[in-house]
Order: sequence, then C-alpha cells, then structure tokens
Amino acid sequence: MARIFACFLVALLVACHVDAATLEYRWTVEWVDYNMDNLFTRKAIGINGQWPIPAVVGDFGDTLVVHVTNKLEEATSLHFHGLFQNGTNYYDGAVMVTECGVPPGGSFTYRVELKQAGTYWIHSHSKSQTADGMRMPLVIRDPHEHYQYDDEIIMPLQDWFQEPAPVLMKQFNDPDPHIRFRPIIPYAVIGGSCANSKRLNFVAGKTYRIRLANIGSSFDFHFSIDAHPLRVIEVDGVMVREHLTHGVTVSPGQRVSVLVTALDSSESNYLFHSDMYTDLLEMPKYNPLNFTGTIEYSSVAKTRHVRGSTWTCVLDLDLEPLDREPIMEPDTRVTLNAYSGIFSDQSFRHSFNNISYLAPEVPTVLTALTTGDMAMDPEIYGRRSNTHVLKHLDVVEVQINNYDYYSHPFHLHGHVFQIIETGSIREGKIHSKSALDIPVKRDTVVVRGGSYAIVRFRADNPGVWLFHCHIDFHIMLGLQMTFVEAPDKLQQQMKAGLPDMHRENCIAQGIKTTGNAAGRKGLDMGKINAELPTPYPDQFESYYPPSGWELISYIIHGNKDNVESIASPSHSSS
Repeated sequence: MARIFACFLVALLVACHVDAATLEYRWTVEWVDYNMDNLFTRKAIGINGQWPIPAVVGDFGDTLVVHVTNKLEEATSLHFHGLFQNGTNYYDGAVMVTECGVPPGGSFTYRVELKQAGTYWIHSHSKSQTADGMRMPLVIRDPHEHYQYDDEIIMPLQDWFQEPAPVLMKQFNDPDPHIRFRPIIPYAVIGGSCANSKRLNFVAGKTYRIRLANIGSSFDFHFSIDAHPLRVIEVDGVMVREHLTHGVTVSPGQRVSVLVTALDSSESNYLFHSDMYTDLLEMPKYNPLNFTGTIEYSSVAKTRHVRGSTWTCVLDLDLEPLDREPIMEPDTRVTLNAYSGIFSDQSFRHSFNNISYLAPEVPTVLTALTTGDMAMDPEIYGRRSNTHVLKHLDVVEVQINNYDYYSHPFHLHGHVFQIIETGSIREGKIHSKSALDIPVKRDTVVVRGGSYAIVRFRADNPGVWLFHCHIDFHIMLGLQMTFVEAPDKLQQQMKAGLPDMHRENCIAQGIKTTGNAAGRKGLDMGKINAELPTPYPDQFESYYPPSGWELISYIIHGNKDNVESIASPSHSSS
C-alpha cells in the first residue's frame, strides 16, 4: 500500500515522510538532564532535548536522511551500526576515519539507504560520546518477513553510570591498578525505562518478536523470561534458523531477535530478567547485577515468581543463517593479538599486535582517495592507525587471540563475517569448537579472556572500515585497527567526489584533507610514527583475572602487595 506524504512528531524527534520512501529527521545533538529513578541526575547526550533517545523505525528500501546540528563543545558524528554503507563510506560516521566529525555549532546531513532488514542501532563514533548517551535503536522492517508474529517489541539494553565518561576514562587509563580497578557500580536503562520499572504487555496466545539491542558502552546483558521459552531468529541483522533457548546473552554492539509466544492464561504476570555481567572484577556482589521487569497479562493479576528457572545461553556456532552461505576459503590471513598493559606514555592502554590505535591527522578515507597508487601501501596510513590493505574480493580470515582477562566484543564496520572457530588459548586448557557447514554470520563477535576466534569475510565493499572492541572505553584506550579495502576501486567509485559538507567540516576544524596520515607527501610521516606509545612487555596484563577481593583489600586497607602480585611476571604474556 502506498504511503501518503506526511510530517509528524514522534517522541519529540521530527520525522518527515517527504515522499513514499524517505524518512527525514532534523536532530539537534545537545546535553540534557536525565534523572535515574530519583537516585541521581546527570547530563546525557540527547537529541532535541530528549534522553533516552527513541528508536528510528523504517522499511527495507527507505532512505534515511538525518540533518545533524551539533550543540556540544566537541565534534560529534553518527554511525549506523551494522549497515554496510556500500558506496557511501563517507557516511559511516567514524571520526578521523571516514569523516572529520560535525564541529561544534556545525551541521552535517547523512543520507543512508536502508538496504538491509533487521535490528541495528545508531550511535556517535566520536570520543566517548556513546557512553554518555548518544545512542538509539534502528529497526528496518522486511516486507517479506520469513517468520510470522503478531507484534514486536524494541528492547534496547543500556548500562548507565553516575560518572560522565571522561571521568571514567581517566580512571581506566591510570597505570596504578588500585585506581584503575576501583569499583564502579553501573545502573541499567531497559527498554527506555529505569531498571526494574519496565512493563511489557502480553496478550494470551499471541506471538511477539522482541528485538534486543545492547546499545550500552561496557557490559553484557543476559535476557530471559520466567516460564517463557525464547526462539532466536536473528543475530546482528542476519536471519537464522529458529533456535530454542531459555535465555540469550547480548554483548555491547550485538543484537538478537527472539520470538516469544504468550501463555494461554492471563491469570498471572511474570518477570523478565536483564542481568548485567560486568566481567571486570570477581566481585559476587556486583556480578551479575540483577535487573527485572514485568510481563503483564493483566493489570490486576499477581506476579508469579518461578523458582529455579533454567539459565541457558546460545552459542554463535550453534546457529545457522537462512541464506545457507557455505564456509568460505580464505585468500589472505590476518592475526590480531589483543593485549592490555602499561605503555611508554605511562598510561594503561589496549592494543592489537602491540599497537595502541591513535587517530591520524588526515581522515583515513581521504588519504585513500588522495594518494593515488600509494594508497595500496599500508605505510601511507601511518603505524598509529594499524592499517591492513585488502585486495578487492579476497576472502579475509582474521584470527583474534585475546591475551587479556577482559572479554572483548569485536565489531567490524561495513561487513558481516562468518564465525569459523572459537576456543581457548589458556595453557593446558586448549580446546576449540568449529562452525557448522553453514556458519553463522554476525558483525560483532565476543572473544572471552584467554580465548580466540576465527572469522572470515569477503572484501567486496571498497572503503575504510574499522575493526574494534565495542566496549567504549577500550576503543578510547586503543583497541582498534583499520582495514583499507580495495583503495584502487574506492578511488574509481568516488570520482564524483565527497559531499561538500564533508570537506567543509574538516576545514572548519583545521584538519588536513589530503596526503598521507600526517598530511604530507609520500611516506614522510614527520613525527607521528615516533610519537606512537610503545608497550612495556613485562607489564602486560594477561588472561589470569585479578581477584576482586584482593583489589578491594588494597583500595580499603592499602594492602598493595596482593595487587602487585597479580601483575607479576608469572602472570604476564609477552
């Protein structure tokens, strides 16, 4: 049925259907006050005076046009997480990678074609703005939906801190472990409501699609509903064969859709659980943090508490995509070793292959477009961007070895990848699990501490694409790298040039728009490679987790000996 021209206001965000397939928004990005259930009030980055920011919903084939005005004191951007941006790499939103960012007081228009149905989200890709609230779900409905259901519920899962992100960043960046591991107690915003207050209305016998999206900055959520089994049908925009479970874990950046059929009786209400796993300290009091809401069949019914509900989760390698793409054989292989530790600038950092990412002085996409044949040489992008140049249509295998004790949800821009294998790298505990013949595809894979994962993707999308941990603070501490994919093809693709506003925003901020990573010619990098901090090998922190109680003993009683023993050479990775 044709949609008629209409402009309407939804939750204070102006969306105009200027024609049958265009959704147009005008967003002012600004600080707003958010009251966390009368526990505390703090500033959040909202849109048009509102936070949490409501979901954006469109249909497959629509065009999303967002006019952004920046009222922050620093540059901002929009990243459309999970969308491939094929042919529009300059709208990917990664500051100093695919754009310079929208300057304070400036504006920019993103024009994004919605060519992928599924559950996605939108967030800033500038500094730690995602952690401070610049995030919202994005749902693209499929007119030819494979699964049938009566209604859908969009359920963003968000961690939230009393302290603003820059304060937390200073703590996490500190070389002193008793400062770095000082406990922070996160709160939760579930489905747009303060934790424990969310109610989902069910009608007996109906089937619901619940779109879970972890749009938080740091922690996993495990979602389940008492007495209601879940059927997984989508992960990260990829439809999968129905998989029965009692619960699903959703890490930062990930999305999962489940079908839930309501019970036949409305005599009782039930609890749903969104349990947060901090994965930072072994502190039973804070891990997990249990948050609940209500499945409401009737406003007058009592809530039935189900004792001993089964706790289960779904393994990626047990899922099978509906498109049944077989395992791809690799043409090239990349190994990424993830470490964290103290670097030569006396700060705590994360790294891939001993390189802790620092932004170049020229956005990487502009280097790829302005350096001619030299764009095929990874050295042109500078060591600090940790760049791998890929050939067009090669199948790329990436093995991620996590020598850290943190879990890392690794996200790839511009693609989904097949998950081929996962396993342990712990000494004496080597085991692995391989994919089905038809491996699941995601854009975000979790690699637990002391574990590895092997993923594969086809380099069929010329552009500059980040690969990074999606814990916001780990991104800021350097756990990201760059794939420059078929820069020769990209130059041909972008012959018509970039949108005028793209370069204008660079010029407004004094950012160079041509040349290598330093804005120079050839491989002359000036000082930027020399300024790259280097790790102290004997101060890496390995996958042996610290004892939370030992750390707390140090914090409370000043007993530093216990803490220093945690990072001793016997627990270090070289």
